[in-house]
Amino acid sequence: MMRIAFTYISIGMGMNESLYLPQPVTGDGFSLRSSSCVGTPSVTKEDGKAAAEALMSDVSELEALMFGAGTHRVVLVLQGLDASGKDGVVRFVIGRGDPVTSLVTSFKMPTPAEAGRDFLWRVHHAVPPRGMVGIFNRSHYEDVVATRVRDTIDAQTQAQRIGHITAFESLLADDGTILIKCYLHIDVDEQSTRLMAREHELITAWKLAPDDWHDRGLFAAYLDVYSDVMLRTSTDRAPWYVVPANRKWYRNLVIAGLLKRHMEPHRAAWVQTLEQMQAERIAAIESVRQRSTGGTGR
Repeated sequence: MMRIAFTYISIGMGMNESLYLPQPVTGDGFSLRSSSCVGTPSVTKEDGKAAAEALMSDVSELEALMFGAGTHRVVLVLQGLDASGKDGVVRFVIGRGDPVTSLVTSFKMPTPAEAGRDFLWRVHHAVPPRGMVGIFNRSHYEDVVATRVRDTIDAQTQAQRIGHITAFESLLADDGTILIKCYLHIDVDEQSTRLMAREHELITAWKLAPDDWHDRGLFAAYLDVYSDVMLRTSTDRAPWYVVPANRKWYRNLVIAGLLKRHMEPHRAAWVQTLEQMQAERIAAIESVRQRSTGGTGR
C-alpha cells in the first residue's frame, strides 16, 4: 500500500502533542485506491479534538486579519463521495469562525439557468470578495468527475474542461485567492455504515437519495477518475490534499491544520497592511478633530 506523505508541524499543545498533515497530491505513484482513509494520527481522539479547537482559534484570528486587510480570500474546496463528511466539515469550520466573513456554496445539479451557461459561470459567481472565506460543498470538479464516471461527457470534453479549470484557478490565485482543495477519503464500508445510519435518523431524512446507492456500484470508478483529475489539477497555487475521513475527529484536525498552514504565511503582511491603515486613519481622524475644535484638540 502506498502511504500518503505527511509532514510534521507542532501544534503547541505540549511536548508530545503533534499533527501530521498530508502533502499535496503529486504524480509519484498517487492513487486513491492505495491511500489511507484512516491516516496516522499521533494523538488520541481526545487530544486530537482539543488540538483541532486550538488550531481553529488561530484560524479565526487569521480570518479576522485577512478580512481587515482585504488583500486575500480563502476558497476551501470540499469533494468526496456520498457521506464522506462535506457537510460536517462545513459545520466545523463555520461554527468556529465568523459567519459574517464566511460564504458557503453547495453545488448541486445545475439549474436550467446555470446549464445554459458555461460550466464555470456559477462557480466564478460564488467566489467571495477578498477578505472572506468561501467554502465550496462540491464544486466545478463535479463537471469533470461525476460527468465522466456517468459517461455524460467524453475524454476530449473532460480534457478541455480540465484546461479551463487550471486556467480559472490560476486567475483566482493571481487575484489573491488562497486555494485549498480537499478530497475527503472514506472507504466503502464506512460509506455503507453512514448511509444506513441516515435511514434511522429523522434529522437526516432529507439526505436520503436512491442515487447514493446506485453510485456505490461505481465506487471504484469514482476513485480512479478522482485520482486522475486530482493529479492533473494539483498545482503549487491550487493544491489537492487527500484527507483521511473515516474518523471525523481526525478529518477535522487535518482540515484545521491545512487552513492554518495556508493562512499563517500571510499573517505578517496582513498585520503590516492593518498597521498602515490604522496609522493613516488615525492621522485623518486627528486632522478632522483639529479642524472641528479650532486646533485645541478637544
